[in-house]
Amino acid sequence: MRKLPESLRLELRRPFGKVLSNEELISALKNRKGMLITIGDDCSYSLIKAGIMPDIVVYDLRIKRRDVIGSVRDALSKFDDGEVIVHNQAGVIMDELVESVKYAIEKGMGKILVKGEEDLAALVAMMYAPDGALIVYGQPDEGAVLVKMDEEARDRAVRAFESMEE
Repeated sequence: MRKLPESLRLELRRPFGKVLSNEELISALKNRKGMLITIGDDCSYSLIKAGIMPDIVVYDLRIKRRDVIGSVRDALSKFDDGEVIVHNQAGVIMDELVESVKYAIEKGMGKILVKGEEDLAALVAMMYAPDGALIVYGQPDEGAVLVKMDEEARDRAVRAFESMEE
């Protein structure tokens, strides 16, 4: 288990990629190539609703700390790639989250329901995703962050992870 120290919170608020509106994100991913990993209910739902199916979805059935209902829950429940349920507290990265994300990336597909908080799963995905993979995660009140994986993004994610308290 790794715990997010206060000193790292500000660094992780700085996006790892480009912040896009839903429309810009959908446009950018229409003709995507390579693996697509989405972290978070809102951005995952927006893409699924637009007909863009992620290879891996990590979600917690909550948007802005509120339970999702209706069409969001329905869309995420229909996306069925052998759902795995993991437990992960806010402000930490549990070992089971790391292993589940890593396994889904190795398999090239998966659906991970996090009981607790999934925000830091983006960091894990960036550590293990192959070059060229696309990772999308929410940036609250700003849009979605689109990260095209390369050595620079991976190094930043690894440095952040290693800076967390064990």
